[in-house]
Amino acid sequence: MSIDSTALKAEETQCAQSLPAAIHWPTKAVTRVNENNYALAETQVIFADYVKKIAKNTCSDGVGVFWHMKGAMDPNDRTILRPNFDTLYSALVLDLSRPATISMPGTKGRYQSALVVSEEHYMPMTITSPGAFTLTKENVGTPYALVIFRTGVNMRDPADMAKASALQDQLGVYQTKRGSYTPTNNWDMDQILAMRKKVQEVFDREGFKSEDIFGKKGELTADQHRAGVAIGWGGLPKEQAVYPFYTPTFEGPNVLTLKDVPVDGFWSITVYDKDGFVQGSAYNINSAFAKANADGAYVIHFGGEPSQSNYLGIYPGWNFVLRMYQPQKAYFDGSWQLPELVPVR
Repeated sequence: MSIDSTALKAEETQCAQSLPAAIHWPTKAVTRVNENNYALAETQVIFADYVKKIAKNTCSDGVGVFWHMKGAMDPNDRTILRPNFDTLYSALVLDLSRPATISMPGTKGRYQSALVVSEEHYMPMTITSPGAFTLTKENVGTPYALVIFRTGVNMRDPADMAKASALQDQLGVYQTKRGSYTPTNNWDMDQILAMRKKVQEVFDREGFKSEDIFGKKGELTADQHRAGVAIGWGGLPKEQAVYPFYTPTFEGPNVLTLKDVPVDGFWSITVYDKDGFVQGSAYNINSAFAKANADGAYVIHFGGEPSQSNYLGIYPGWNFVLRMYQPQKAYFDGSWQLPELVPVR
């Protein structure tokens, strides 16, 4: 069974003129963006964008309703920096003026997680087990939340796609009234982009690791918190995933050899441009379909001959993220070392 992308597009077109998105922007003047409010500004704009997309794709007003993405992230989407292409996403924006209860099914070992993101871009909880979980503005920390669900899948296997899709459909939400989304301010988008660039420079200078920049309120410094927003909005905290970031010193072909990657979930690699988006078609590979050598090692080819196994395309300014889902102790205690990127000259 394959996913019918034509049908999905038709549904989007059919719903384009349905209910207006339940967003109520304040009428007051545009608010300047600074270091203190950057995380809130960027996050509220993203929340609002999700409400609009959910409304369009579900024939709803976009709040309190699941949007199940039945295929990989659209590589042309520019909402989220450095998106993953290894899981099926589901998204749910919640107005927490009334408690909301979400439910997750048993998955028989398949990876599935629910990341709760507050309006300040803190992650008060990540859920990976079946059951029902109630969210309130007290345990989330803000009046609204975005819940990002990730369901593991082999994107190259239609049968596996169908199984993962069925698990998405078993996710549930209960709330006495769905409400609407009202951001606190009108934000200047140009200033958000300028602040994002400034924060990215701090990230490069400070050398933060991914495990330093996502977490609960009180766990991060101000610089770490802003870096998570600017570098990888919506990233999972370290208990659920780590995202080693590679910037090549040689922009030509390189190879990376992975062996015995310490994960309980899976690993993947995605190549991005200097702005954090993908180009071309060969930009992602993961452990579900990567080809191993006889010794169990995976040799990943960045650039060079496209016919090589585990080939990924490169271009000026390229960089990549090694995603490790549910990392084991060996990653954190240093008994497993990240492999070095080796130039092919």
